[in-house]
Amino acid sequence: MGRLVTQLLAPQGHVVLAVETSERALGELAAGFIGVVVLDEHLSGTTGTGFLRLIRARGHENPVVFLTAHGTAALELLALQEGASDLVDKSQMALRLPGAVARAAESGARGPGGGGLTYGMIAGSPAMRALLRQLGLALPSTVSVLIGGESGTGKELLARALHEHGPRAKGPFVAVNCSGIPVDLLESELFGYERGAFTGATQRKHGRIDQAQGGTLLLDEIGDMPLSLQAKLLRVAQESEYQRLGGTETLRADVRIVSATHRDLAVEAEAGRFRTDLYFRLARFVLHSPPLRERREDIPALVQHFVGLAARKEGRVVPAVAPRVMEALQAYDYPGNVRELENTIGYAVIVARGALITMADLPVTFLRALSAAAARPAALVAPEPAAPSPARPPAGSGAPSGDGSFPTLAEVEQQHVQRAMERTGGNKVEAARLLDISRMALYRKLALAGAR
Repeated sequence: MGRLVTQLLAPQGHVVLAVETSERALGELAAGFIGVVVLDEHLSGTTGTGFLRLIRARGHENPVVFLTAHGTAALELLALQEGASDLVDKSQMALRLPGAVARAAESGARGPGGGGLTYGMIAGSPAMRALLRQLGLALPSTVSVLIGGESGTGKELLARALHEHGPRAKGPFVAVNCSGIPVDLLESELFGYERGAFTGATQRKHGRIDQAQGGTLLLDEIGDMPLSLQAKLLRVAQESEYQRLGGTETLRADVRIVSATHRDLAVEAEAGRFRTDLYFRLARFVLHSPPLRERREDIPALVQHFVGLAARKEGRVVPAVAPRVMEALQAYDYPGNVRELENTIGYAVIVARGALITMADLPVTFLRALSAAAARPAALVAPEPAAPSPARPPAGSGAPSGDGSFPTLAEVEQQHVQRAMERTGGNKVEAARLLDISRMALYRKLALAGAR
């Protein structure tokens, strides 16, 4: 396979380094190899997907073109999830491999990691790096893109990146919030209307589709669009045609449609709440924006970014963030995602009186939520309180007898965590290993102790 890849790529001007083992490949990467990795699933001692996961864990950002065999859809999906830039079926290598490697090389030069562009987003975590690799694949095209993800994860940032770094960058970017406009006004807002279309329509009004001609139309929260309007949007997505409200002229819709939603549209379509035919038109290419709890590695950089933004807005010197505060910020799950983190930091910058943001500067609601999250696992396993008993506690138990000072489960846990920290000299990685919990779980428990 290595010889075949060399024969296909060398005539294209590529310098090909063929290696026979994953150990040698790791050695070349560690020595500074910065090119494209062409990876087969069948490797000596490991699998291609396993090797891809390993090199990403070690911080190597090389674009990866994955070679697959026919009929391995599950393998292809796994390779994409692990961050492959492209997939090439072995039966089509001669036709597709040179182009795939050229695209991967180009995306590697401009894409995430290695000092390249991240399309205006902070993307140090594996989840975000994989997302931006997928984004890079969609950039050269004008195909419709569906962006899924929880509220506050930055779906509009992804949509803007698709526009600003794609072939329609010189055209307008027009966003429509489908859940923020009343249903009876959404149709005229989207399609526009002709004079006399309804009472009060004294002149023609251009809709958002008119305004987006030659550019990108973002339909934010598309899952909230009523079914009656979805039928009209289907014609735009399928035929690139539309009519203004009250008009008879068929107009050309020269727009790239990017949709965003926090709903699972496949589930909504199956339940009859979203048109299946429209779903397949909008979801020609799908991106998923990960929640902040799945990209905790990005939190320190996001915190510093938001601290700087808030300080400049308030006309203040940029404060530093206390280590304990940073640990608490990394331990929280953020149901509101990046938007919640930004609001939390904005509050802390306003409240902070010195040059350092401390735990006392964080919102009370944040501290309460953090404490509740840290206490929840203990509450789930805590036994029902026993009925009061006059019996004396066992000798040597250390428990007081009837004086109301028996330590709570949370207090015992806190003391145990503190002993682990003392034994490891404050090394959180070793303390987490000693306690047999994850590092993030340890951060939560330490943050809870600090909040108390």
